[in-house]
Amino acid sequence: MSPPENENIAKLTVSEKESIKTAMRAIDNGALGIAFVVDENGKFAGLVTDGDVREAILRGTSVEDPISGIMNTQPVVITGEVTEEELLTLQNSEPIKSKLGVGSSLKVPVLDGNLGVKDIMVFHHGGRKAAPLSHYRSRNLKAVKKVLVIGCSGYLGSVLVRKLISRRFVVYGLDKQLYGNQGIKDLYDNESFNFIEGDIRDIKVLMEGIRGCDAVIHLAAIVGDPACKLDAEETITINYLATKIITEVCKYSQINRLVFASTCSVYGVGETPGTLITEGSSLNPVSLYAAMKIKSEMAILEAVDDNFSPTILRMATLYGLSPRMRFDLVVNLFAARAANKEPITIFGGNQWRPLLHLDDAAEAYVTCLEAPIEKVSGQIFNVGSDQQNYMIRELGEIVKGIVPDVQIENRDDQVDERNYSVNFDKITRILGYRTRKSVEDGISEIKQALETGTISNYMDSVYSNYESLSEQSNIV
Repeated sequence: MSPPENENIAKLTVSEKESIKTAMRAIDNGALGIAFVVDENGKFAGLVTDGDVREAILRGTSVEDPISGIMNTQPVVITGEVTEEELLTLQNSEPIKSKLGVGSSLKVPVLDGNLGVKDIMVFHHGGRKAAPLSHYRSRNLKAVKKVLVIGCSGYLGSVLVRKLISRRFVVYGLDKQLYGNQGIKDLYDNESFNFIEGDIRDIKVLMEGIRGCDAVIHLAAIVGDPACKLDAEETITINYLATKIITEVCKYSQINRLVFASTCSVYGVGETPGTLITEGSSLNPVSLYAAMKIKSEMAILEAVDDNFSPTILRMATLYGLSPRMRFDLVVNLFAARAANKEPITIFGGNQWRPLLHLDDAAEAYVTCLEAPIEKVSGQIFNVGSDQQNYMIRELGEIVKGIVPDVQIENRDDQVDERNYSVNFDKITRILGYRTRKSVEDGISEIKQALETGTISNYMDSVYSNYESLSEQSNIV
């Protein structure tokens, strides 16, 4: 088989004798969601999509079987040169329109006189003019179009879902809704959002959510040290064992992009507080929550191979407004107390914490989905910014700068052992990621939400993971 002259086409081309697994690797490397299958003479024999592969696997087909057994031998193709009028006619034809869902594109092979693939014509949903592949920047033709967000109703998930939709992804959301549906209820009628209610420990529910998706973002967990202590066994099954199941389901289903929400809490007590910790630093968890995140990271990274390319994001401590709001986070709580003209009590105060605005946190996940797969495969990234490493007492000073009359009480007793500051150079260097919002931004927006009545009672149990789960335990 002679290779195609076009380097981009060559990345997408496999022999009909090669395995489904090899074809999936070509699909990933080409980053367009398709691969072209050619015969021994290099002539076009068929086309296969990532969706075709996953459907075949769900039918019980082995990834070691030849790709010829599942390829589409009669796809839409263009032979030779076509006029703009002919392109428009083709774009409005039923074979094209029937394959273009919301937010999707269709890549049609253009064949030369010898039936080799010489180019790709891209058709879009919504009637946008078709154009050859060379007209697009790579990020404008993302391979990942449909994303499953596990934990979509949560503090971060409800913000991330909206960001993904705004960036023209189709989102499938899976959530047990332990804290209700406030975070996503206004999205139920959005054509780019599909919700599945269920427990992530249920394999059938996971398979339902994953079907047809190109990537999975795993946010679901019992979050926070106090909440995790309520029921250690439940925490272990949700925060660790379910992650192992999700990893295996993704790998089996050839969902090669899994982005996992870990935490900088895995660093626990830094060896030298104030010294910036990197992704390669030793881990020193001081809570069940952090320990389960470490075990989950290990389970995911052990599964990495040529066809499974997960990414671990170790998140700094979050702050900011969310449709599913939390006031059990340090910045949010300080801002709420100040806005309500209540004193702020700081315990210890010299503990270091890296902080991250919720919108910037969500952006990190989108950045990973849009990055070339070789840049994120098997990688761990700290997510945040060096400039937002603060001592807890400094946060009190920032709040006082925005609400000057707030009273601050400093106490020597330290109830939280965590003490670490973090280096975030890697995600900037490799992915070009940078934060945009500051702690001052987060405090100001929370202050405004309370003063305008958008949030009436920040002490309501619905805003605390621990209080919400405690009430549910008492009811049960």
